[in-house]
Amino acid sequence: MDLYEIVRPGDRVDIERSSDKDNPGGEKHYYITKVYDMDEDEDEIEILMPMEKTRMIVLSVGEEYELYFYAGKGIYTCTAEVTSRRNDSGIAIAVLEPLTELSRHQRREYFRYDCVIGMTARALGPDETRLYETHKELDPLREPQDKGVIVDLSGGGIRFVSAESYAVGGLLHCRFILPIKGQMNTYNEVLRILAEDTVANNPSNREYRGQFLGMVNGDREDIIRYIFDEERKMRAKISGH
Repeated sequence: MDLYEIVRPGDRVDIERSSDKDNPGGEKHYYITKVYDMDEDEDEIEILMPMEKTRMIVLSVGEEYELYFYAGKGIYTCTAEVTSRRNDSGIAIAVLEPLTELSRHQRREYFRYDCVIGMTARALGPDETRLYETHKELDPLREPQDKGVIVDLSGGGIRFVSAESYAVGGLLHCRFILPIKGQMNTYNEVLRILAEDTVANNPSNREYRGQFLGMVNGDREDIIRYIFDEERKMRAKISGH
């Protein structure tokens, strides 16, 4: 596929170090940014240096990354190498050279969406954790009541903010609502906490990243459908159609 026919300046692009991709058992860590410009004659693509919270992530020259472009007809991926960095009127830019052909991205569980979605959660105790790991069952009499906000959603997990304290490696029962095909659907999922971090300018809250476990009844497909629908609405709003 021709990258320069499919991808456009302004398209969202998620980036992942190629070295991280070679570690399938490790946590996936993507940075989110946008395509700044493209030069087919020089075979170069320019992207904005990604930000994580208030910190700029400076991409290293010579480093290879997997790029996931959210283009008009779907999500596409290729491998590219950072060849240089530049500054355009105060805008930090990374210049990359594609190393592989563009292809349609098939691992749909990793499609991600920046969002603000309310959720409730509760930590599973040792006995219930063992019950879930053995039989995939939750205590039906216990309701998730801790408040939180999902700020990044994918078919594989979430990133969320909460004032509660959760242990990395522990399991959570989380509940949230998504509009699917005109209906408000409630999702009860089990999440394993992968990482915890501080929230800039808000020391009373913590940010967590977690992976969904044992999803059933098409829940993952629903989440992916929701992400695609929201991305489509966003592109239509930007284009004015």
